[in-house]
Amino acid sequence: MDLLEYWFRSRTIIDELVDKFVKDSKDWEVMEMSKYIMRDGKRFRGTLMFLFNGALGGQESEAYAGALATEILHSASLALDDIVDYDEVRRGAKAAWAVYTNRKVIFVSNYLIPTALNIISTYGDKALKISIELWKDTAIGALKDMYGKDSDYLETVELKTASLFKLPAMLSSFSSNRVDLLERLLDAGKDLGIIYQIVDDYVDCVTQDTEKLVGSARQLFNLTSGKVEPFVRQNYERLKNHYLGIIKSLPLTGEYGDWLVALPDFLAFGLLGEAGIKYKMF
Repeated sequence: MDLLEYWFRSRTIIDELVDKFVKDSKDWEVMEMSKYIMRDGKRFRGTLMFLFNGALGGQESEAYAGALATEILHSASLALDDIVDYDEVRRGAKAAWAVYTNRKVIFVSNYLIPTALNIISTYGDKALKISIELWKDTAIGALKDMYGKDSDYLETVELKTASLFKLPAMLSSFSSNRVDLLERLLDAGKDLGIIYQIVDDYVDCVTQDTEKLVGSARQLFNLTSGKVEPFVRQNYERLKNHYLGIIKSLPLTGEYGDWLVALPDFLAFGLLGEAGIKYKMF
């Protein structure tokens, strides 16, 4: 099995966990909207939970709660972002607010967020406390995404995006009983999250009209005076090398080590490939 096959397998498991979670909802309307909000995700973040947990010798079933909670939080954050940004399309279909109205999506998101944190609490008080802090970081990042300075670009993407990459990496230390590795896992998640966002912003900068750029993509464009490629390449290599240093320091088991090493390129080339600009940056 290679990393792509592992991701497909993990995505199937996570989809099943999401379906069960939605069906267990006692309110039909909440169930319907939750299902719509959480539909068709790539499940990258949930897969990170499986990858790090397995690499550290944890049982896969112990990672189910963390993967599900991560995907719930990520989906809720996207639903709220679409309202703020007036984005009418998400994952190839109408955004949730365009189907159910702003008010209903906000109410359901306010249900999903504490529900996810309650799931995380099964890993203990420390895991919950860190998760709450990471969720707060996403809120600060969302503000910086809209109103922050161009010079704060890297801080913005760390807060708004990397926080939900740090989350599953951090939770894997609890699911695998390797809390001694907590800080290193947080750093690894941070590197992956920033890599993901700077490549995603790069894609927007080279495929969209300048006047249509918003949020962190606009910050990146302004920060580099439109010369985004050297900045993204330099930071990609810096973050990737730092990430690989962390991975090599971890006591990994089985073939997971190879998959974790391949993750930065897997994420970056996946985004570039989807946009039809594969290999342009590298």
